[in-house]
This record gives sequence, structure tokens and C-alpha cells, in this order.
Amino acid sequence: MLNAIVNEKYQEHRFKVDEFLKELHRFAIELDNEEFQKIIANLRTNINEPFLFVVVGEVKSGKSSFINALLKADVCKVDAAPCTDTVQQIVYSENGFETMLNPNLKRIGVNAGILKSIAIVDTPGTNTVIEHHHEITREFIPNSDLILFVFPAKNPHQLSAWKLLDFINDEWKKKVIFILQQKDLARPEELAVNTEKVKEYAIKRNIDSPVIFATSAEDEINGNDNSGFDEVREFIKESVTGGKHYKVKLITTLDTAERILKKIEDGLKEHKLNLEKDKNLINKIKTRLTSGEQQSTYEIKSLVDRLVANYDKIAAGVKEEFEEGLSVFSLFKRSFSSIFNKDKSVKSWINDLQNRFEQRLQTSFEEIANDGAKHFLNGIKHLLNGLLEDLGKIKETKTETEEIYLKLGEERSKVIADVRAKVSDLLANESFSRFMESNPSALAPSALGGGILAILGAVILTTTKVAFLDVTGGILTGVGLVITTGVLIFKKGKIVRQFKEGIDAGKEKFETELNQKLNGKLKLIYEDIDRSFLPFYEYVQKEEKKILPMLENLDSLEKKYIELRNVIENEF
Repeated sequence: MLNAIVNEKYQEHRFKVDEFLKELHRFAIELDNEEFQKIIANLRTNINEPFLFVVVGEVKSGKSSFINALLKADVCKVDAAPCTDTVQQIVYSENGFETMLNPNLKRIGVNAGILKSIAIVDTPGTNTVIEHHHEITREFIPNSDLILFVFPAKNPHQLSAWKLLDFINDEWKKKVIFILQQKDLARPEELAVNTEKVKEYAIKRNIDSPVIFATSAEDEINGNDNSGFDEVREFIKESVTGGKHYKVKLITTLDTAERILKKIEDGLKEHKLNLEKDKNLINKIKTRLTSGEQQSTYEIKSLVDRLVANYDKIAAGVKEEFEEGLSVFSLFKRSFSSIFNKDKSVKSWINDLQNRFEQRLQTSFEEIANDGAKHFLNGIKHLLNGLLEDLGKIKETKTETEEIYLKLGEERSKVIADVRAKVSDLLANESFSRFMESNPSALAPSALGGGILAILGAVILTTTKVAFLDVTGGILTGVGLVITTGVLIFKKGKIVRQFKEGIDAGKEKFETELNQKLNGKLKLIYEDIDRSFLPFYEYVQKEEKKILPMLENLDSLEKKYIELRNVIENEF
């Protein structure tokens, strides 16, 4: 009757635990965490399986002999060399059988009374040379209800086994007992020392009051007393008496679920912290870009002011020469000389004056524009290097959550790497340079892909040259036509005034066009730099929308876990 009541309660709570695991599995899918999905799916399968004793240990530790002696059956092959990478789950069956559940898991049916309440899992050796053995054992640990660590009684110091225990204890908090097998090969005093050593190792790993058994499979098989197996069987019996194994099974399943929740929580908290850092970085990037654009605008204004001042200086000399050239003596001299030499005519003088005006402007403009471009380009280069330095400060945090296989940080790493590559291209790539060399007037966003700094100086020079040629091209020619019409003396004042007004109007047009063209190109440059960060902006915005529902979901699952565990602890 008691067993029926216990079993009924177990079935009721088992259903609730399974429903909880189903929600947790959906959450793992949402997180795109394949490892957690696999573990939870195995937990849901395991909850319907017998109480699982998982046996681990190095090759030649006596693990297989221990299982055979415990079951009083030749189930596990005893071989000095590892011959399989298969986990063997040994369950009760009146008729023996072997079934491959998957490439790495075999189920073996054995008619042994002890298996009516438990199942024993034999795992590959922790130090085996066969590929993946260690990984297979580690993967099976989360599904276990109790773990038996088997060590040779003469040598319980095996490194790979204790490393596996570190993993089990740190990652999954599984209940563990220790078996010192082959005690018949150790002297009594040696066995006592090694038993104390195992106790010491276990306590160092935060295992309070470690349970340790010393056994001899050889003595058990030969029917000798004091083999140690009676004590092991009594422990197993005590573990399952009155349905204790039902409760332990549910609790160990929830323990594994709790560890998964904790790992997810750590991962989400770290992800949220990184998002806050990323938001601060975005603000810093935008501040840098705003400040950089203001500085570049100032550099362009300074360049234009210098070019305009130079225009004024050269234009003043041209104005003075032009006015002097319209004196009666000068005009008479040129008119008389032109009878014998057309190159001495008023028209040729006007053309020469214009050519010299343009040449002086161009020579001086190129020098000023080159110097201004250097300041401008150095500012852009300093900005880009600063942005790269900011991106370089983003460190991929390596914490305990690294082992949880969360993929939340993978996309972030890819986005940051992509942005860094794009910003680096703006400094180094020559594709934009080649485009500008073939089409210097088409500075469009589609062309901005990298290498801006390599050609930007030429762009400034080209823009400057085009602007002043547009201005000076017609100023003097029209005046020359007026002068050759024969109204020189009577309209000299008006002609000089118009000439000066034309020069001044040309300066205003030059200044306006130069400002418009250079600032237009500046705007495109900064838009392209900002565009390089667009994937990063979009990533942070997207993850911010995702993180809050994830945290709310996690909080809901944690509350359900606590409630479910309390019910099982108190009512079972």
C-alpha cells in the first residue's frame, strides 16, 4: 500500500517536472542553445527511466569488474585496452537483451534483482585513447541520479578522473560516492592511507562527508568475505527504500534544471551588461562623429577663408594693373603698337592679364589647398583611429558562462569584427581611390567603401580648381570686348567700376561654391563613416528588444522551479 501511494505521488510530481522541463526546453530553443536543448531532452527521457547510477573511472581502474561483481553477472567486458566508445545502460530484464539506442548508447537487459529499482550506467574510461570517450562521459553526467567514482585502491590519484569530478561538481552539483576497487592488491596500511587521501581530495572539492567504499571484485566473485560489496549493496538498498529513489530522481533532475537556469541567468546578465557597454560605446561613437564633423567643418572654413583672402590679395593687384592699363598713355601706346604687332593690342593685353590672374590664383590655391587638405585629412584619420581604438577596447568576456554554450555573444562578436573591418577599410582600402581617379566629380554614398583619405586631398584640390575657374572664366573677356569698341576714354570710370564689381562678385561666387561643394563632400564622408557602424547600431537595438522578454521568461521559470522543488521536498 505504501509503495502504491509513493508511486502515485511520484507519477503526479513526475508529470509536473516534465511540464516544467518542456517550458525550459522551449526557452533553450529561443536562446538557440543546442547543448541545453540536448541536455533537457535527455532529462525528459531520463525521468521516465529507472534510478540511474553512473559509474565513471579511468581505464584499468577496475570499473567493469566492479559492475560485474555488483550484478553477479558478466555484463561489462573486462579488457586492458578500451574497445568501445559506447555508454552502456544496464537495466532489469527477465530475458537478456542488447539494444543500440543511438551510436553512443547501448541498453543491456540483465536479470539481476538489484536492477529492479535502479539502472547502472557504464561509461568509457576518462583517460582512454579512443576519440570522444571523455566527451561522451561528460555529456552523460547531467542525466545521472548518482555517480560512482571508481579508483584503483593502490592509486587513487588519477588526474583525468579528478578533473572530471571538478567538472561534475562545478557544473552540475551531482551527488557522488567513491569506490576504491581492487583492495585485495593493496596492503592494509596502504588502503588506509589512500582512503584518507580520497577523503582529502573530495573535501577540497567541497564534498562534505564523502562516502567511500573499498571493494574487491576478485573476492566477491570467489565468494570470499569482506569483499566490500555487501556495504555497497546496503547503501543502494537504503537509497531506494520507501521510494527514496523516486524523490532523489526528481530532485536530481531539478538540480540539473537549476544549473541550466543559473547558467542562462549568468549568460543573460553578462549579455545585458555588454549591451549597456555597447550603448555607452554608441553614444561615444556618435559624440566622436559629431565632434569630428564640427572640427572638419572648421578646417574647411579655415581653408576657404585662406583661399578667399588669397583671392582678394591677387585680385587687388589685378585691379590696380587694370586701372593703370586704362590710362590714355597706355591705351595710345598699345593702339599704336598694335598697328605693327597684334600681340601688343588692347585685346591681347586683356587676355594676358586674365591668363596671369588665373595662373597666379591656381598656383597659390594649390599650395593653400594642399596645406588645408593635410589638416583636414589628419583630423579624419585621427577620428577613424580613435574609433578603431574604441572598438578594440571591447573585450570578449571569458567567465564561467563560457562553458554554457550560450550563443548570445557570438553575433555580437561577428558584428563588432565586421564594423572594425569597415572602419579599417576607410583608412586603408584603395577601391575608393581608384573610383575617384576615374570619376572625381561623382562622390556619392555608393562609392564610399574605403580609402577616403587616400584621395580626399585631390578632391579638395579639384573642387577648388573647378570653383575658381567657373568664377574667373568670363570676368575679363567681357571687359576686353567693351574696351575694343572705341569708348575707352569716356567710359573708363564705369569700366573700372564694373571690372572691380565683377572681380568681387567672382569672389563671392567662388566662396559660396567652394563652401557648398566641400561641405557637401564632408557630409557624405561622415555619413559613410556613420554607415559603417549601422550593423552595430541595429544589433544593439535588436538585442535590447529581446533581452527584457528573455529575463522575464527566466524569472518565471525560476519561480516555477522553486515552487515545484518545495512541493516535492515537503509533500513527497
